[in-house]
Amino acid sequence: MMKDGSIDSRPRVMFLLSLTTSIVLVILFLSGSFLTNASKGEIAYTRVDMAAGSIFVFVISMIISLSLWPRIADRVESKEKNNKIPD
Repeated sequence: MMKDGSIDSRPRVMFLLSLTTSIVLVILFLSGSFLTNASKGEIAYTRVDMAAGSIFVFVISMIISLSLWPRIADRVESKEKNNKIPD
């Protein structure tokens, strides 16, 4: 049997951080494209352009953030270990 405390939640946390980062970037991308369309008299981007761009931004940001968040977490953990005062 597995104990409750033996499950490592780090991969789940990294995935959720990456997912959150990607969703925030997609929202920024969409708001920028909507503001660009609203500020011009004519349509600068079609709905297909915005949908394809959103998918592209989401996929690329997931790839990048899945590789960056573990490195950031490792650096934070190593700094915490180095800052501890030995007894």
